[in-house]
Amino acid sequence: MKSLNNKTALLICIMLLTCSLSVMAKRNVERGMTKDQVMEILGKPENTSFDETGEIWEYIKTPLLGNYVTRILVFFGRDNQVRAYQSSTIDGDTNAPVGYGRRPGVCPNPPAVNPGYYELDNESFSVLYNKVKDASFDSNRFDLIEVACLGCWFNCCQVASLLKLFSFSDSKFKVLRMMAPRIVDPQNASDIYRVFDFSSDKDKAADILSGR
Repeated sequence: MKSLNNKTALLICIMLLTCSLSVMAKRNVERGMTKDQVMEILGKPENTSFDETGEIWEYIKTPLLGNYVTRILVFFGRDNQVRAYQSSTIDGDTNAPVGYGRRPGVCPNPPAVNPGYYELDNESFSVLYNKVKDASFDSNRFDLIEVACLGCWFNCCQVASLLKLFSFSDSKFKVLRMMAPRIVDPQNASDIYRVFDFSSDKDKAADILSGR
C-alpha cells in the first residue's frame, strides 16, 4: 500500500510539473515587452551587459530531463523594451552549440588560420571601418571590404560593426558572404545575429555562417 501511495504521489507531481511547464511555454517573450514583463516570464537574468544600442540580458536554463542547457539572450533598446530575442541549445557533453533556436548547426567549426592571414587589430580595423563608412556608394564599400578579405581575418564584433553600415538586409548578406570565411571566432556569432531584426534574416545569416 505504501509503495502504491508513493507511485500515486509521484504521478501527481509529474502531472503538476507538466501542467506548470505547459503554462510557462505559452508565455513567450515578445518584441515591445518591458523589463518587468520579461522578468515575470524568465526571472532574474544570470548576466547583464550593454552597448550603444541598449541592454542585453542572458539566461541559462537547465531542464529537469535531458543533457543540455538553453542559453537565452534578450536585447532591449534604449526605451527599455524588447527589440530582439535569441535562444541556443548547448550540448552538455561537448559544450558545443546544438542550434540557434530551432535551427541546428549555426556555429561552424573555427577555420584553420592560414599564416599568411592575420586578424586585424583594433587600430587597423578602425582605419578600414572609417574608409568603408566614408565611401559614397555601397558598391565602393563592397570593393573595400572585398580587398580587405584577401589578406585579413576578422572577429565577429568587427564583422557586425561593418554590417551596421548597410541599411538593407541584402547588402548585409552580401558583406557577410565575403567575410564569413575570414571569421576567427564563430562561437561569438551572436554578435552578428544581433545586427538583424527579423528571425528570417537571422536564419539566413546562420546559413551563410554555416557555409550553406
